[in-house]
Amino acid sequence: MCWGIDAFFEHKYPITPILHRPHVEESLHRIACSPDAYALLTSCCAVLSLSPDILPKPPSPGSPSPILVPPTDFLLSETARARRYCNVAESQSLLHIQTSFFLFSAFFCMNKDDAAWFYLRESITMLQTLRLHEEATYSLLDPVDAAYGRRLFWVLFITERAYALQRHRPLTLQNTLALPCASPLCNDSDIMPGFLDLISLFGHFDTDFIASWNSSVPLAQPSESTHLSLLQELLKYALPSVSSYAPAQQADLLISQQWLKVMVWKHCVSKALLKTASGDDSMSLTYPASIARDVVLISKLLPTKAFEANGVGILEKIFDVGCSLADLVLLRAEANSASTMEVGPLDTLVELASILVTTLQGEFRHSGVLIDKVNQCLLMNVDRGLCLPEVEVLGDLESIESAVLGDEIIPF
Repeated sequence: MCWGIDAFFEHKYPITPILHRPHVEESLHRIACSPDAYALLTSCCAVLSLSPDILPKPPSPGSPSPILVPPTDFLLSETARARRYCNVAESQSLLHIQTSFFLFSAFFCMNKDDAAWFYLRESITMLQTLRLHEEATYSLLDPVDAAYGRRLFWVLFITERAYALQRHRPLTLQNTLALPCASPLCNDSDIMPGFLDLISLFGHFDTDFIASWNSSVPLAQPSESTHLSLLQELLKYALPSVSSYAPAQQADLLISQQWLKVMVWKHCVSKALLKTASGDDSMSLTYPASIARDVVLISKLLPTKAFEANGVGILEKIFDVGCSLADLVLLRAEANSASTMEVGPLDTLVELASILVTTLQGEFRHSGVLIDKVNQCLLMNVDRGLCLPEVEVLGDLESIESAVLGDEIIPF
């Protein structure tokens, strides 16, 4: 399992700093007699097995010890087998919360939403059972456990909000703990500023917003328009500078920022709060065009590995941005007036689809949906751009069709 530990701390740790490497390496020596430790390691490796681009490369010919990565289903079955010996309900621990979080991550990546939701709820329930959502608890813990317990709380705080927006789920965790800080026991002070920025981004989405997001009532409250406009402004200026952060953190922060803007925009659509004015106004109907351009720019400025380290989660966010832009184009709300030398919304849409089909070896499950939308937009644009002859010259509809299409129907 050394391959999994190395891959986690190289690629995943900057965005989910919830494991203490010395503790993890020590647990490797006792997995034969510790089902708890074995379950944690197999669940972590299951998540990593779903991100093939960040796994160790195949050894060169003649290598004495090739690395064989077990299938994800096998790793998950081993986690379940080990947990049968743990009595998780009666002996809950930080390690069990970490294991449940990794199980959530694995099932989320596998598009098994019911199982993912179950394990996310399980991890939060255990955290609350141990009172790790209460500040007073941390004074009683070992310093290392206290540091990583606090981080785990905030990772779950972020994850629950992201999942609530993606799958219309309720919130449980509230902002009840002091923020994590750099610790000499963790030796990772360089990632803490980015982690705090991510907490701040999602901290704007409270129980009231999620309740309104999940509500089927179409009418907005009188103060909601002002609140949502202010929220868009907060998101717009939430990240003054991320250039000194690890690339994986930069990708996570910058794409999450744009995705959250789209989520607020979609909420405004559902409440009929948008204006018809064009431009980059965050309360305008055409705002996703501006957001999508920023996403494409981010993808060009950061290395592909930064996106691969974030896995399926970041691609889902790009997918949401792409679908919002495609819907905008299909509604013809965004005028396609760009010249052949300018980048228009269709070009941006194609770029977004390209990101989905080239990252994680093109295995993102929803990429085909966005590609279908791109094709619809392209066909609509062809229809709109055809230069039809004057009716007075050709006489009737049949003559127009003949002049434009010839004798055969173009097989779009």
